[in-house]
Amino acid sequence: MLRTQVLREMDDNGWQFLAITSATADCGKSVTACNLALSIARLAERSVLLVDLDFKKPKVAEYLGLPGNGGLLSVLKGEASLTSVITEAGIGPSKILVLPGEVCKSGSSEWMASQNMNTVLQTVKREFRSRLVIFDMPPMLTGDDVISVLPQMEAVLLVAGVGTTSLADIKECRKHLKTTPVVRVVVNRVTEVKDSYYGYY
Repeated sequence: MLRTQVLREMDDNGWQFLAITSATADCGKSVTACNLALSIARLAERSVLLVDLDFKKPKVAEYLGLPGNGGLLSVLKGEASLTSVITEAGIGPSKILVLPGEVCKSGSSEWMASQNMNTVLQTVKREFRSRLVIFDMPPMLTGDDVISVLPQMEAVLLVAGVGTTSLADIKECRKHLKTTPVVRVVVNRVTEVKDSYYGYY
């Protein structure tokens, strides 16, 4: 259902870049990003590039079982080309391209706001224009990384965690998202209640 709703919003508005973030840590945003990317890739006419833009705790490569052979930070520093660090991942026939992240020990928000980042994002938009590009971002309220690069994003999916995210956190995020469309808010870590087949409660 999330895949269908997100794709409808992206298609209707002609958007290519989707940022996935959360208010705070431990909400499951990286798992959501990976699952959504793989789910979209199951559609025959769709292709996805998943970019790990979390310089504090990059998890995409680990979750997808990819080797750590460089990533986005190496591209920004001029140590590697974009094509050399992009790799393929998938489960069964569902394949996606992945631009892994790397830990940035200092100055992550400066890299986010840099001209090099702008150049890389413009290159991604041009070279992968047939693909939906999903960005796994850092948590929004743990620093200014997300705010620094938000103007480059066309839409945002916000992940909230039950028992982790407060209403005050959501309201604080809304202040920063006034100029960027939010396609959906995903409430994660909900304890499932067994219901009937058609019970959408």
